[in-house]
Amino acid sequence: MHKRGWLIPVLIVAIHALAILVRWSSLAELLPAHFDLQGNAGGSMSRNMLILYPLAGAAVCLIAYVFARRKPKLQTGLIILASGICLVLLSSTLVSLTLGTMPIFMLAEPVILLLAVIAFLRCIVKARKNNR
Repeated sequence: MHKRGWLIPVLIVAIHALAILVRWSSLAELLPAHFDLQGNAGGSMSRNMLILYPLAGAAVCLIAYVFARRKPKLQTGLIILASGICLVLLSSTLVSLTLGTMPIFMLAEPVILLLAVIAFLRCIVKARKNNR
């Protein structure tokens, strides 16, 4: 199993945590959340909730890594899927850190997730073909 590929989702999680850490002291206790396409907030959340996003990304990476050890032929797909999920989590955090001023992050989320799922499904199909 090639472990270097796992650096990509792990690096995304590390950048995610670093982005929060860098901005932490300047963040208000309550942050705007659930932005519309114009960047207007429709709710709020505690800044402490931001910590859960990179933790969720780390959990996704760990689960994907454990699964890849059991199904090595799916490793590439799992790396792509984990990376996509971590990018979506990072994107959500960036929307909160920029206070909704950059809704492009929100628009990127469904595209990133769709591409990651498609790549993962392609890897599953390829693995099945190689088993025949």
